[in-house]
Amino acid sequence: MRVPAFDGSQIGPPIGYYTYTVADDHWAWSDGMYELHGLESQGVVVTTELMLQHKHPDDRARALGVLETAVSEGGPFSCYHRIIDQQGRIHSVLAVGRGVGPVHGRVEQLTGFFIDLTELRRSETEADVQQALLGIAEHRAVIEQAKGVVMCALGCDADEAFGILRQHSQDANLKLNDLAHRLVKSVGGGATPSQACRGVLSGFLAGL
Repeated sequence: MRVPAFDGSQIGPPIGYYTYTVADDHWAWSDGMYELHGLESQGVVVTTELMLQHKHPDDRARALGVLETAVSEGGPFSCYHRIIDQQGRIHSVLAVGRGVGPVHGRVEQLTGFFIDLTELRRSETEADVQQALLGIAEHRAVIEQAKGVVMCALGCDADEAFGILRQHSQDANLKLNDLAHRLVKSVGGGATPSQACRGVLSGFLAGL
């Protein structure tokens, strides 16, 4: 089976290879392609229609567009998309290929391979979630510190302090966590007596 060479520059090793013959709409798959789609390698006739049925609905039109362009132009191509296997599992894949020909102005075949990026994408998503949670925790900690400054300065409770911060953030068109960061920075790291704290808060709010 003639396929584009895997030279190591791609992300991850190929999981399966394919050849598509344009004239009779015939796909030849390696065992890895059947496994990726959750299909038995025996007794399944692979057609373009079957391929598209396994594409994620949100990616189907784009994948078909890439295929049609490859058939008409014959150049190298790649397409990141999702497929849904026979068991309903979603896989994130990268399809890579090129046209063979053209002969008499027509592309005869497409050859290429699929790379399964599901685990990589899952790891990236989990890392993004963890980073977002760390950011949220950091913002909450700073907002709690800023509330403490307001409570110290004005002798109010936590809910009132939060309301004051939120109102000033709206008036200044400033995100609450940005306002909190600025306020805490202006106070400094040490314990601040109530009178000094009140002066710092008054000066900070006046400067917004």
